[in-house]
This record gives sequence, C-alpha cells and structure tokens, in this order.
Amino acid sequence: MPSDNKCVSVEITEVVMPELQGAEEITVGAWGKQEGEHVDEGETLMEAHTDKVNAEIPSPVAGVVEALLLEVGDPVVPGQPIARITPD
Repeated sequence: MPSDNKCVSVEITEVVMPELQGAEEITVGAWGKQEGEHVDEGETLMEAHTDKVNAEIPSPVAGVVEALLLEVGDPVVPGQPIARITPD
C-alpha cells in the first residue's frame, strides 16, 4: 500500500564556542537571540565575557535558533556546543 509519508531531512548546525585570545575562563554574558528567533549569518548570537575581553560570537549561518545550550552566567570552553540553528 503506498504511503503519503515523506521523509524530510533537516540539517541542524551546531554552533561551538571559538577560541578567545587564549582566555581560560569564559562565561556567557548575554544572548543576542532567543530560541525560535531568526538570526542572520554574522549577526551576534552570544556575548562572551573573559577576564581580558568581551567578545561577540557571530552566527555561522542564517536560520532559526532551535536551542540555546547554556544560560547567561554559565562557564563555557572553546569547542563546547553553545547553540543549534536550523539553516534557511
């Protein structure tokens, strides 16, 4: 019996924390977007705070923020996943 069900593959981009000038202690300072909001490529996704610098972490892709994996104030290390985005 034929089925009308179609499998649709949706890729989700996992955003990871980049290196920040050798900083060892990094915390989530603020989120530029909330879950369910659209973000453009290069738009600030997160603000990271260190003892030496505050840095804006840009989105690597345009799409919808599916999940923010950390809370403001949480510690984060380079390479750690911080968010998931479904690309446009």
